Amino acid sequence: MSSLVTIIAPAVVAVLTAAGAVIGIQFRDVDAYQRRRGIWQWLLVVLAAAATMGAIGSASGVGNLREAVIMAVVGVAAVVVARVMWRRRVPDAEPRNIAIATAAAACAVLVIVGTTALTYTGNKGCRQAQLLVDYTRASSGAIMPAFEANQGPTVGDFENWSKLIREAADQVTDGDIAPHAHRMGELAGQITDTVRNKDKATHAVLGAQYSDEFHAIIAKCQRQ
Repeated sequence: MSSLVTIIAPAVVAVLTAAGAVIGIQFRDVDAYQRRRGIWQWLLVVLAAAATMGAIGSASGVGNLREAVIMAVVGVAAVVVARVMWRRRVPDAEPRNIAIATAAAACAVLVIVGTTALTYTGNKGCRQAQLLVDYTRASSGAIMPAFEANQGPTVGDFENWSKLIREAADQVTDGDIAPHAHRMGELAGQITDTVRNKDKATHAVLGAQYSDEFHAIIAKCQRQ
């Protein structure tokens, strides 16, 4: 999901929740208690929107399913509570308004659940690439050559490193992430070849390409 969805979905939820929670509620010519109850309705609208944004953010990138589910549940609960409180506040609401409020609340729930689920499932490639990202961050010294003699990893270290990178890259099969991951696996093997041949210039070029592919994955998998 794009960052645009992260903004639009909470706004849609806010509009729908408001449609199901504040129709017919009066703020003028009422006592302070009734006015406070009306303010609580609007706070629930804000909570539903904020929870939706949190759920989408938690589901994006690598994603944290537990956090995403908790935030989605909070959002749905805010919508439902707002709808129930509205019905108690406006017991004599017209059937047409009741139908509108019910439909709006139901749509808000669908938007919360749907966008959270689609965001999480749409980032499967990022979760597959997490091991590759971890390996790369832990072995950043292998990407670029050491230009001073007797410094840096050995050929054997590079062989083990490239093997781990290729194995991690092969696990990435989903979405736009896979081509970058597979290219990283290829580059890791080529970098190891340059180390065997003591070709530091080519190593530096390949290392820069490897970094570009790595940063492309990071950019696609960052949380919204």
